Amino acid sequence: MSYKEAVKKIKDNKIEKLYLLYGEEVYLMEKFMKELKTKVVGTNFEDLNFFVLEGKDFTVTKLVDTCETLPFMAERKLVVVNDLDVFQSKRKTISEKDEESFIDYLGKLPDTTCLVFNANNTVDARKKAVKTIQKKGNVIQFQKLNAKELKEWIEKLVKKCGKIMGVTEFDFFMGNIDYIGKNAKQSLLDIENEIKKIVAFIGDKEVIELKDLEAIFTSNLQNDIFKLLDAIEKRRVEEAIKRLNRMLYEGEPVIKIAATLGNQVRNLLKTKLLLEEGYSSKAVASKIGIHPFVASKCANQCKGFRVEELEALLNRFLQMDVMIKSGKMKDTIALELFIIEMCKN
Repeated sequence: MSYKEAVKKIKDNKIEKLYLLYGEEVYLMEKFMKELKTKVVGTNFEDLNFFVLEGKDFTVTKLVDTCETLPFMAERKLVVVNDLDVFQSKRKTISEKDEESFIDYLGKLPDTTCLVFNANNTVDARKKAVKTIQKKGNVIQFQKLNAKELKEWIEKLVKKCGKIMGVTEFDFFMGNIDYIGKNAKQSLLDIENEIKKIVAFIGDKEVIELKDLEAIFTSNLQNDIFKLLDAIEKRRVEEAIKRLNRMLYEGEPVIKIAATLGNQVRNLLKTKLLLEEGYSSKAVASKIGIHPFVASKCANQCKGFRVEELEALLNRFLQMDVMIKSGKMKDTIALELFIIEMCKN
């Protein structure tokens, strides 16, 4: 079951006795738990009708005792169990015998208890405990949003903050966050914090302008890498080294700059090859798993390079990476030499 379906059911008062929650988008999981807690527990007698058990201290006896106790002046109580490894491939917390007792009890849960298990990013669907909850309750996966869902989510949040963001500004914002893609590092909580930062920055002003976003994202690493590559594309050695030194001065680790630069060279090469095959920049974004804004920047930037040049740059980057990791050359010197070579190419 999806997050949206699960929340709709709660709002419609269709609450299950048993839930298993897992997935990488913790922000959505916490939102779901907030909705469920409001419906089941409310604001009265929370201390008496809301219980949390931790997986490391879990016993079946403790679970049964907690669930069998009647709620105080309410129809139900909410019991949450965090990080119980019985849903993972390798069980460590409880014995095989206790696991059988645990699974057996899931089918005997009283109507006065709503029991929720918060698992990790993944669960093993082959496990009997997972299958039992699928049969007797709801298993909900909290996946990261896709590009369309993220756009809608951001628009809703911006509107809720009483602000307006135009198409150009939205594209710029999307190009400066790191949420879409399998290697993306940001969560919805990070994106929410970025929006709160923008709202605080513009104050009483209603419309978010491009200059506001540029002021906030000036130190964004990906943005700086684009500017560094612009200087390299134009063969401006002095400007490229200045760009590098600025990033180092702002505290960006050398290894992070090198990794981001190498990744960008890969993206440029992939983009160049796909464009030559007739793909649009939008199709390129989907193919290589980057945001359309980043793909359009890559499409423009790769025009200044031939395929052979990009392949040579990527090979030089890999050589530089080996030199740094093997300790044969100091990281800052290796990166500077790599940038100089790129400019002279």
